[in-house]
Amino acid sequence: MAEAVGLHTRLKPGAEERYDAAHAAVWPEVLDATHRVGVAKWLIFRGGLDLFRYIECEDYERAIAERAGDPVNERRQSEMAPMMEIAHDYSAACSDRLPVVFELR
Repeated sequence: MAEAVGLHTRLKPGAEERYDAAHAAVWPEVLDATHRVGVAKWLIFRGGLDLFRYIECEDYERAIAERAGDPVNERRQSEMAPMMEIAHDYSAACSDRLPVVFELR
């Protein structure tokens, strides 16, 4: 069964349009690298500056560790970093991870 993960990050004021445009045209190599580490689904919801990610994957800690050292991801994150007030945490700390408080089955 897939693991479901929720994350919260935040944009810098004024970065909304640029962020949306960057995700309207995600590089194919980023998509390939994301699938390669076992991610089956990755949704990003934006409410103003707040970003909420929903990820389904085989093993989030393994997937994020593999992505952290991937040159494709490093290049992508360097492009995204100037837009982020609170960035996606690729460390073992996973400080952007949200706890599950309810699940409808």
